[in-house]
Amino acid sequence: MINLESKIKLGWLIGIMPSNYLRILFYRKIFGYKIHKSFIGWNTTIVVENADIEECKIGRGNYFLGPMDISIKKGTNIGSKNTFECGWWTQLEKYRTAKFNRSLKIGEDTLITSRHHFDVTGSFILGNGSCIAGSGSQFWTHGAGGHHKLNIIIGENCYIGSAVRFAPGSSIGNNSTVGLGSIVTNVFTNENVLIAGHPARVMKDDYDWKTRKGS
Repeated sequence: MINLESKIKLGWLIGIMPSNYLRILFYRKIFGYKIHKSFIGWNTTIVVENADIEECKIGRGNYFLGPMDISIKKGTNIGSKNTFECGWWTQLEKYRTAKFNRSLKIGEDTLITSRHHFDVTGSFILGNGSCIAGSGSQFWTHGAGGHHKLNIIIGENCYIGSAVRFAPGSSIGNNSTVGLGSIVTNVFTNENVLIAGHPARVMKDDYDWKTRKGS
């Protein structure tokens, strides 16, 4: 059995292979990932438990690391130098009862730009048609004093501005917008709203991020 350090080195070596065809071939053959009609950019490292990647584009220099399951649906476009990470410490014996979900689920026709960080200790779910824009946003699914139910759920057709922070257990409803630099700490079940602030709150109802109109 290949040890963890060797797996990470192997994933890195696959990531720097000179063609998309070779990268996908070796990720399939060596790690057993399901990758269908996709492009995986140079120097993108994928070392996870299970991967199901369908008809999407993943740019250069992304890192998917840790004992997690990832599902990326068709039409997704992921930019460069994003980090999707679940700590290997979650497999230690003392955390056996912690119930970490360790899953990344990215829906159809989504966009994630570049240089964002995703903690996938719990579940991170991005709904169909949603966009994580700009750069420097962080999404955290674990924290001190909590071991489960710290998932982050972003609904369908949402727009997340640059440099936002999502705290463990926070979520937003469908067709919602999160303003630049906001800190989201609560569960927002409202739909079609503009959310912004420190901490974030609903600023406008019936808001359409495509037209920037709301009440």
